[in-house]
Amino acid sequence: MDAPELLTVTCSDGAPIIARRYRNDGRPRLLLSHGNGFAIDGYRAFWRLLLADYEVVVFDLRNHGRNPLHDIEHHTVAQMARDHGSVLTQTAAAFGERKTAGLFHSISSIAAIMAGELYRTKWDALILVDPPLTAPPGNPLRDGGRGIDDYLANNARLRRHHFDQIDELARDFSARVGRNWVEGAARDMAEATTRPAASGGYELCCPGTYEARIYKDNSRTESWQALQSLQQPTFILGADPEAARALAPAKVGPAAAAAFGLEHAVVPGTSHMLQLEKPEDCVRETIRLLQHAGL
Repeated sequence: MDAPELLTVTCSDGAPIIARRYRNDGRPRLLLSHGNGFAIDGYRAFWRLLLADYEVVVFDLRNHGRNPLHDIEHHTVAQMARDHGSVLTQTAAAFGERKTAGLFHSISSIAAIMAGELYRTKWDALILVDPPLTAPPGNPLRDGGRGIDDYLANNARLRRHHFDQIDELARDFSARVGRNWVEGAARDMAEATTRPAASGGYELCCPGTYEARIYKDNSRTESWQALQSLQQPTFILGADPEAARALAPAKVGPAAAAAFGLEHAVVPGTSHMLQLEKPEDCVRETIRLLQHAGL
């Protein structure tokens, strides 16, 4: 993998976002970001498989990964939505205009939906990976999704923040959310979500208080209805709704796609972190959807 070109995007409130471009002349561009509390380098097992066919630009959400901590009061879904627009326009200005698709997992996919709703941000295509949509009032899926957000927010507040060694966090991932991830992904994610601490050892790049704030904000964001505002070909790539202990995003995605006439693709046997559980299958579906959109 060749060294990427770096771009520091300046957001509307002055927060910096570090984007990295893996150049591929003549190919469509993909912008990729990640889920709440994670970081895009932790998804390397997935996005490295796209480098041969696309120009790939990866970036962490504000206050995540390689980005420095910024004001917690601006740590909101709406601000992340505005940040998506900043990344899109400043990437084009720095690296040149070309057809560009957004490929966003979990909370970054909600930010993409709200970017279209609030700011009329428009990619040439958009793939929402297992988006944690808030179902509309009266839909039985609404309370389940909000309950999951509350549960995750509480867990985030209690999350261990400091580690003597990165391997400690890698083992935590492997024992819990990452138990079905491909080999090496837990270590990738542990490295991507920590930085050296001033007191020694390592600390989370995104503190639990920040992570919890976004879960709570997501539960108040009417993202289902906002799907109707999207102006580009939009697809949902989802986890298996029939899998044991399937979470709310896997169940709400097919219902939302049916309501708005969007294509919904499922990767069988996966959960919310599908890109790290079956990266080859996810890439195959991603390329199929992008080709459907002409990219």
